[in-house]
Amino acid sequence: MPRRGSPARDRVRPPVNDLVNARVDGFTVEVPGRDSELGRVRRCLGGWLGAQGVAHGLATDVLLAVDEAMANSVEHGYRDTEGGHVRVTATIGGPHLTVTVADHGCWRPPRFDPAAHRGRGLDIMRALADTVTVDTTDGTTVTLVLPLPEVPDATRE
Repeated sequence: MPRRGSPARDRVRPPVNDLVNARVDGFTVEVPGRDSELGRVRRCLGGWLGAQGVAHGLATDVLLAVDEAMANSVEHGYRDTEGGHVRVTATIGGPHLTVTVADHGCWRPPRFDPAAHRGRGLDIMRALADTVTVDTTDGTTVTLVLPLPEVPDATRE
């Protein structure tokens, strides 16, 4: 942990809880479209997933897929602008977890370059989620649907 008085410790940032509207029936966070926000969203969403009784391995998959979608929003959606916001929502409905990552930037079709070590975000998301949809009607909204194993209702109170 950084020492008191060090720049890392004294940065003024709103507490994570101030960013999140998290309830048993859903999770919502909206942050500036900057890569510095990725870790904060992972921590918030990870805490919510844990509180819902989502298994650690599945939560890790969800966080990786969401991180990829957010990174795409930040890097591509707002590349020619001064930036915007990225909204992440998650809900549990029946045997599925649905997560959306939405921005109001410009869609850029994916380009795969086998010689590059990038451009695999959508493939990673598709490997981790049962269903991945990309809607470019108004900005870009990526929706991930993942199956949930049966969890006793007591963990979702």
